[in-house]
Amino acid sequence: MELRSIRRAAAFLLCLTLLASFSAALAVDGNALTDGGELKREWKMDQDFTLADPAPWNLEELKQVVDVQDPRSVAAYFVWAVTRLVDSYDDGMAMMKYLFADINPYDPEGGFMEGGFSGLAGWEAYFNERLTDPDYKWLPRAYFEGASPNNGFKPDRPLTVELYYNETNTEALNGQTYEQEGRLNIVYWVMSHAGKDPNQVNITLSKFRGSDRWYVTSGLTSKALFYDQRSGYDADVLQLAADTPNDVSTAEEHARRYGGATEPTTETPFTDVPEGSYYIDAVDWAYNTGVTTGTSDTTFDPEGSCTRGQVVTFLWRAAGEPEPESPDNPFGDVEESDFFYKAVLWAVEQGITNGTGEGEFSPKQTCSSAHIITFLYRAMGIGEDGWGAESRDWAFGEELTAQTGLTIDKDEECPRSAVVAFLYRTYAEAEEG
Repeated sequence: MELRSIRRAAAFLLCLTLLASFSAALAVDGNALTDGGELKREWKMDQDFTLADPAPWNLEELKQVVDVQDPRSVAAYFVWAVTRLVDSYDDGMAMMKYLFADINPYDPEGGFMEGGFSGLAGWEAYFNERLTDPDYKWLPRAYFEGASPNNGFKPDRPLTVELYYNETNTEALNGQTYEQEGRLNIVYWVMSHAGKDPNQVNITLSKFRGSDRWYVTSGLTSKALFYDQRSGYDADVLQLAADTPNDVSTAEEHARRYGGATEPTTETPFTDVPEGSYYIDAVDWAYNTGVTTGTSDTTFDPEGSCTRGQVVTFLWRAAGEPEPESPDNPFGDVEESDFFYKAVLWAVEQGITNGTGEGEFSPKQTCSSAHIITFLYRAMGIGEDGWGAESRDWAFGEELTAQTGLTIDKDEECPRSAVVAFLYRTYAEAEEG
């Protein structure tokens, strides 16, 4: 009798042990555990997420408001960063790169490559044309609440995005990656307020065991936010969407909210450079560094063209106005009294230009987009020739043409706005990077 009692007690203890082991196994299965427990309950539900008002214009402002330890915050601000590409490609891309990472398969301990292996946060140059196309550039802002066909898809302020928790994808991913790689994931999806069959975009976010830093890790997300949603709308609706600004916040609002992070070192006097334009930072840089002083005391003339003499002078000034090593002038149409005299001599010495033939430089000839890109290509020391596809492919690869709408052709006029954008992205951002 006593032996049977002992056996029963032992069997009971064994059952408890097996039950505990089974429970522990479940704990790391579908609902993968972090170091301190499951994904937080408040993360695993459908909810609205409201951004700071005004929403950040640049990376410095973003860092003040995004919570990288909260996947909801990272997801919502990533949608905004993609939207920001339309008004300022450089600022939008900088914010995207801060919030996005590719998973590094070559790191045995697990890790991320911030900004992605391509350095474009999952973005592809193929979609650049949509940033300036009035039929497409409004698409990402349609994911924020309040956007509708009746108001040009202008979202309410403060910006709010609806995050829908994708439980199926979250559990499937964690079942594959948490035990083996120590990577925890959560998936939300956002829905456009445009289109007969509104687009739904998944946003996958990940972090590794031992870290609280969340990144967007779904490379298709940024492009998917620009998928066509125009079906069923008439010309009036699409025109209203094209005419409606992405962002109506002001520099004064940003200065109050973020402590003046958006204020330029020296304000430009130009009245024809609109706030939020893709080239405003480039114009600020060009003016404040002396690359150009504009076409008058108050105008920059962003749509105006540039001559060969002007473009070479801009390049020379951006390079620091170096003195030519030789006074020899090979061109009969370049005089010592010309403002571009030293710039042309320097450019010849650097192999940037050989003129237009027959001893002429043709300083008053309008400079095409292909010529400007070729000059830049040679100035950066990438190649000796670079004419045609070689320099064009380089420019596309470096995202120099983003938002300009230019195809880089020898017969294509290049507006002043694009010229300073090329220079800014080549010189100023290279120094910052």
